[in-house]
Amino acid sequence: MGLTPHPTQEPVMLDTPRQAMALPDAQASARELAVLADRIADAVIVCDAQRNILWANPAFTRLTGYTLEDAHGRQLDELISGPQTDAEAITRLCQTLARGEGVEQQPMCAHHRNGEALWVARTAHPLVAESGRIDRYIEVLTDLRSQRWAETEHNRRLEAEVALARRSTFLGQLSHGMRGPLNTIVGFSQLLEMEVDASVDARRHLANIQQAARQLLHLLDKAVTLANAEDRVLAMHAQRVNLHTVVKEACHQHEGLARQARITQVIEGECGPAWADPIHVKTILQALVRFAIGHCPREGTVWISLKQHPEQPRVLVQVSHPGDGLPPVDNGRLFQPFSPVPALQRHQGQSTLVDDADQGMGLAIAHRLAELMSGSLTVTSALGKECTFTLNLPLADKLQAKDEPSASLPMQRPRLPALRIIHVEDNALNRNLVESLFHAHPEVQLSSFPTSRQGLQAIQTELPDVALIDINLPDGSGLEMCRTLRAHASTKRMPLIALSADALPDHIAQALQTGFNHYLVKPIQIQRLLAILSTVKPRGPDGH
Repeated sequence: MGLTPHPTQEPVMLDTPRQAMALPDAQASARELAVLADRIADAVIVCDAQRNILWANPAFTRLTGYTLEDAHGRQLDELISGPQTDAEAITRLCQTLARGEGVEQQPMCAHHRNGEALWVARTAHPLVAESGRIDRYIEVLTDLRSQRWAETEHNRRLEAEVALARRSTFLGQLSHGMRGPLNTIVGFSQLLEMEVDASVDARRHLANIQQAARQLLHLLDKAVTLANAEDRVLAMHAQRVNLHTVVKEACHQHEGLARQARITQVIEGECGPAWADPIHVKTILQALVRFAIGHCPREGTVWISLKQHPEQPRVLVQVSHPGDGLPPVDNGRLFQPFSPVPALQRHQGQSTLVDDADQGMGLAIAHRLAELMSGSLTVTSALGKECTFTLNLPLADKLQAKDEPSASLPMQRPRLPALRIIHVEDNALNRNLVESLFHAHPEVQLSSFPTSRQGLQAIQTELPDVALIDINLPDGSGLEMCRTLRAHASTKRMPLIALSADALPDHIAQALQTGFNHYLVKPIQIQRLLAILSTVKPRGPDGH
């Protein structure tokens, strides 16, 4: 609809020949402006001196829902105002226009004809006639909905990132705070277990203490892992995964648990490689096999079947076990943490470690990891029938085997060289633990310091063979100590071992990049620490 005067408007009278000669040019310019106004995205409105609408372009109809016939002769403020419109902003705009001044890109909330609120940027300018009086107003409404939506989404993402950072910080602090006491419990119980003079009852009590501590540590790790999986902050490195190899590793890891209940594990079928993260696939299969063994009747069989999907480029791993089953209403609860399923009763003679240490966390993590790898994990069961888990993953085209798992170290004290060790740790119980550990190694000279200042001074002065350094110290950071030591020629190549309750992968990587040779998470695995120290060569008299 062009910029054509309304029929009630009086014709233009030409007083001079010059005006008559200029008329064709003015008409051509008007046609060009009409075409331009019809095609722009902004709503353009022409009003008379009383600000009643004379004309509006098609964009006005698209934005407000009013046609020119609906709007002609009516006030723009009357049409687009609504419950969410700021009345004071409208009053200020009217006062500004009444003074003969213009308004540029004034944001305000308008309303569509259907009542929907919408944000616009409002521009209005009065047009002054030769007489000096205002005889027209031109208004432009710019749709801000896309911009406001983008701003809302941006703010929502910022809020989510802040919430995620706070959650990660809380989890890190929780993990750090709990690992300190656990380090003392596990460490001293390991030391007592090494004492050959301990009675049978004492050894059994120590085993119970260690099992409870390991369960608590396991639960803590699972909680942090589940939170990271829910927040999509877990690293995901997709590659070709040989599922048969990973299944064998999972069964081998739980062979001892299966042997206790005389349960047979059977692997059958073949399938192509999956496109997934091998570490996460192994975590899922370990949880499924562990669950199946824990709920299979004594002397029963756990079946692990591999197959390719008959219609889709997918691979399936099914883990089945006989038992009491569970009603369909409880199927989904298996993937919820801290939600035990009453229908799954443990059979006589089975280990209680499976569920007590896990509290449903393992299956919840497995379910989330499968989703993160563009896969799924489902369960089918019924009362009195077998229970079957199905892991569904994308199919890859080539095989890539994984390395065989390494064997665990036996529980014995390795021989240590004559080492001079400095231990920097602010927690007195943790210092006592390390001191108790080396009481059985008279060849080791140990010095302990509670602060980074004292520890750094002792290391630079005494030049020990190895330094054990806590990361979080009251007067500084173990990372800063490491940087300082690596910057001096005398300590540049000294073995540095970080001992910390901070188990976040990013923080471990940061410590290793800073210059630590090893990073041991509390509770400290004493056997691993001793194994590392057994490889350290004492420094000579000249410090080399």
